[in-house]
Amino acid sequence: MAFDLLDEHWVPVVGEDRNPEEVGLAEAFTRAHELRWVEGEAPVVTAAVYRLLLALAHRVYGPDSGKSWHALWDAPCFPDGPLLEYRSRFFDRFDLFGARPFLQCPGLPREKMGSAAQLVLNRSVGNNATLFDQTTAGDRPELDAAVAARWLVTVHAFDPGGLKTPYRSDKSSERALCNFFGTVVVEGATLKDTLLLNMPVYAPGRGKPNPTRPDDCPQWELDTPPSPEPDKERRPPRGWTDLLTWPSRRILLQESRHNGRSTVNGVVITPGTRLRTELADAELMAAFRQRMTKTKHGLFPAGPKYPVVLEELRGVWRHCRELLLPAPPANPRQRPRVLDHVAEYAPDDEVYSLRVFGQQLDPKGGAVQTWFQETVPAPVALLRVNDTDDRVEQLLGYAVGLADDIGAALQWLERLYDEALAAERAHARRRSTLSQWYWPELPAPFGTVLRDLGVVLQNAQTAGSVSQAALFAPFEWWKETVRRVANAAVRTWAWQLPRESGRQLLALADAESRFQSRLGGLCRDYDIDLDRCRDEDEDNGD
Repeated sequence: MAFDLLDEHWVPVVGEDRNPEEVGLAEAFTRAHELRWVEGEAPVVTAAVYRLLLALAHRVYGPDSGKSWHALWDAPCFPDGPLLEYRSRFFDRFDLFGARPFLQCPGLPREKMGSAAQLVLNRSVGNNATLFDQTTAGDRPELDAAVAARWLVTVHAFDPGGLKTPYRSDKSSERALCNFFGTVVVEGATLKDTLLLNMPVYAPGRGKPNPTRPDDCPQWELDTPPSPEPDKERRPPRGWTDLLTWPSRRILLQESRHNGRSTVNGVVITPGTRLRTELADAELMAAFRQRMTKTKHGLFPAGPKYPVVLEELRGVWRHCRELLLPAPPANPRQRPRVLDHVAEYAPDDEVYSLRVFGQQLDPKGGAVQTWFQETVPAPVALLRVNDTDDRVEQLLGYAVGLADDIGAALQWLERLYDEALAAERAHARRRSTLSQWYWPELPAPFGTVLRDLGVVLQNAQTAGSVSQAALFAPFEWWKETVRRVANAAVRTWAWQLPRESGRQLLALADAESRFQSRLGGLCRDYDIDLDRCRDEDEDNGD
């Protein structure tokens, strides 16, 4: 039985009424102007589906120039003609179970079929029981075809590394590409806006976006499906849509029927194609940074560019400079390149959101530990900040540095207390750390700083110059906010400590006193940094 992904309902979206629903790929475009956003059952599903939609959107709509992009942006909806024409050419490439199954390798041997649970990344298989689920290889669960389609796309993007079922003898596989970076999606008011905001000019014949070649295409457009043999030699991507649909694995689904519905009751997953290009040179939906190396001529970026990743507790907002700011030459950071296009074409006064998705693997890289999804405000005025004026970068650096320094001081406070009571706490159950009451409270107020900064910069475009008082006000407010959050975290932590002896009370009082002294010093240092930035501005003005 056919399961045509163009028409069958499987793409998870949120509608105009903010209720979840599922649509086909074609409907995702024809109704994009009235749908809000993509929302999968896990952050990795959302990210993977967005990347698939973008690959298809580029092949259908381009846009091949800034003029074409503006025409699509100004139109009330995506035009039907390009989608119908594309569908007529590739109508047989979107069947999940056809002779050329979508994003699959029909040459894989069906006798190697394993549990369909392998598709769902947080499910355990074989002896790898995890916290999330206790499925074992002997179970034969069935997945609804729509669910299987979503996880098929997700496995290509996010599958952990390690040993896989071999086609012949090669069991080794690298982590799928999206494990290496936080996937950044610029989100607008509707799905149409979101897709266009993440669609830079796409003209393979002119090498856009770099390094796209004329033969670039997503996997389903290739004349033949991939060989079941893994591509151990590595290859560079043909271009942007090739990378968006990169075949990290060779996969084959086994269809079954349940109550008249198509389901999947088995899957083969083997090693796939390995990338031979530096991600920073090809990936448009990730931010990167380089380490600074000291030379006799000063500090300069050197070595590889490391992608920005998400981590537990400490939010991705700490990488606001890498995520948002344009980078002048010899700067160690590189924002997601889709933002260069947003800065050039988007309306001046808009504030979009960056949704950043990530996955954390275990230390060996072979199992999923957790998923992440975070949001960072992205004022267009901030994306366009004059790259010859380094005050904004300096101020954001000071703000992030203050939060980091106070976070380190909170850890120091805990160590002081533990060391004072080392003897009597040697066998006590380890407490949760102070960090859990500190870091999660900071993303929202830092978002306020970014939005206020965007207003300041937007007003400066109208007035012709930046008001110094207005520019520094968000960062002064930030200092007081971080101090308040830190003190609230200390109070919460202290109330959960035992007060059974005078020694415990004295240890707590001494640790708190020393922390307050360090906190005050950090805030004074921050004020000095702000004043230095003010003085430099006045000197430049003279």
